[in-house]
Amino acid sequence: MPSHPSVLTAQYNGTLFFGDNLDILRRHLPNGSVDLVYLDPPFQSGRTYHLYTGVRTPAPGPMAFDDTWTFGPHTQWALDALVREHDRLGRALVGLYGFLGPCDMMAYLVTMAERIVEIHRVLRLTGSVFLHCDPTASHYLKIVMDAVFGPECFRNEIIWRYRRWPTKAHRFQRMHDVILYYTRTPNGCHTFHTLYGYEELSESTKKTFGTKKQKADFSAGHRKPGLSDEETAGPPLSDVWEIGVIAAKGKERLGYPTQKPEALLERILLAATNEGDVVLDPFCGSGTTLGVAQRLGRQWIGIDRSAEARHTVEVRMRRSFGKTARWIVIDDDTAKPQLRPLAKIISKHVQIMNEVA
Repeated sequence: MPSHPSVLTAQYNGTLFFGDNLDILRRHLPNGSVDLVYLDPPFQSGRTYHLYTGVRTPAPGPMAFDDTWTFGPHTQWALDALVREHDRLGRALVGLYGFLGPCDMMAYLVTMAERIVEIHRVLRLTGSVFLHCDPTASHYLKIVMDAVFGPECFRNEIIWRYRRWPTKAHRFQRMHDVILYYTRTPNGCHTFHTLYGYEELSESTKKTFGTKKQKADFSAGHRKPGLSDEETAGPPLSDVWEIGVIAAKGKERLGYPTQKPEALLERILLAATNEGDVVLDPFCGSGTTLGVAQRLGRQWIGIDRSAEARHTVEVRMRRSFGKTARWIVIDDDTAKPQLRPLAKIISKHVQIMNEVA
């Protein structure tokens, strides 16, 4: 389904917010202004993540972000507010609190619930959200997503299957992440393009039909398979994606500890957005979403509070687009927008503000 221009088009076209994403979502993004949200938040791992500099040293690199959580007075206040203001979500959180109690996982879920409520608000009716998580909390996060969006808006649980060095463990090796895909409305009006060419035909299909496109003949009252002269593009993309992680010395590697491969975000954006749509990543980290959106002709909004993330995004944009990319950085502490002076070639779709050296 074609998208319509977003209300953010003129004001925010390639914008990196530096600050707390909950506050920025509430103060800067109006209702129904975003076509797609991809978020790769902390996974409730209980770890602190540092940048990888590529040099072996006794001390870790600069801290990228902290993924440790504590249930304190502020969390209790936020939980009480969600219970008061959101009936279905409130009941879901009360149920989770009933058996989890005031623990670190509950603190994480309350923090995520506040942001998921705002993501639901800023999505357009044709929009979609992709929540990236892992089995540590994916089952709890799906309850929260069902409570905010409604179970009828759930579309897929995408499994990102990857390979890495195995570890010694008294269990099966953990080699996948989970991406929960929801749409803003349940009536099928969301933007979606079926993707082909990512998966091979099964051996039995190739043995029976070769690589020609199949066509079904129902003239006899039942399905009778046949072949056309056209080559098949392969099966439609399923919900299990085999994509490699970025190698330690891969060309994409920027040193950010949780950096995701561009191939992963490319599939999401090609499937669920149109050119010119607004893509939001409220935990933008290394900026993979922003870089892919820029390359595919989508507008983008990134949010992160880490100074290391901000630097990594700037490195990515310079490396990928050189002098052809411009964007605005807004430090939410000062609310002073700055234009990154990185281009002499100006897209006709971007309104350029005064440059700051």
